[in-house]
Amino acid sequence: MGKWSTRQVSDILKEVIEPEAVDVSSIQFHDDLNPLIWDKKGEMKEDVRKQLLKIAKRFIEFSDLEKLNFDDIIMTGSMANYNYNENSDIDLHILMDHDQVSTQKDFADEFLKMKKSIWNERYPIQIKGHDVELYYQDTDEPHHSTGTYSVMKNEWINEPTKKIVNVDTENIKLKSSYLMYEIDDLSDIKDSKIFLLKYNDVKDKIKKMRQNGLETGGEFSPENLSFKVLRNTGYLQKLADLKEDYLTNELSINEEKWRNL
Repeated sequence: MGKWSTRQVSDILKEVIEPEAVDVSSIQFHDDLNPLIWDKKGEMKEDVRKQLLKIAKRFIEFSDLEKLNFDDIIMTGSMANYNYNENSDIDLHILMDHDQVSTQKDFADEFLKMKKSIWNERYPIQIKGHDVELYYQDTDEPHHSTGTYSVMKNEWINEPTKKIVNVDTENIKLKSSYLMYEIDDLSDIKDSKIFLLKYNDVKDKIKKMRQNGLETGGEFSPENLSFKVLRNTGYLQKLADLKEDYLTNELSINEEKWRNL
């Protein structure tokens, strides 16, 4: 019998990555929407709405997309719901048909993601202490958030409801800690080809985990909440930094590389 057949996989993983050490304190639920953003009637505060519209306009101009058609500007995510925390981003999505950029879907998606990344790095904008995260969302892209607000129309598209959510924290810790271990392990890989294969594998695992969780269990699924733990603990940023370091090293010629040329 193989070694996996005599013991639980979860027990083996616990020996390696200590899921009990994973901080899940960022997973919170409140009785009211964030009072910094919403009034007591559940309507967006006018000063916040005006500023979000201004930010979206500047972002579109920055992207040189002013001549395209946009369907809506929406706010979604935990700040449009009851599960926000002090580190939650304000997720501001600009809805548009990506075919306007290019009929090559992969190219259009990557181009718009690039614009988003450059903007967010260059302009770390905050509203009342919360980072504003911008995103070009394809109009046909499935959306799983139970809280979605049209900033453009000043009305709820999907108004969130207060409900009791049973959060499987042990499962979240296990999934998060496994991926944290995978990301940490990348730091020790010196061979560039092996690093790139491993990096792509880890990135793909995280993407599929979150997507499957959203499709089967929604935004409160263990998979999606595990993704949020990785983000809130800095592990997604660490993964991005490792890729950046890899590219910098790969495209540079240091003294050791020069000697081996």
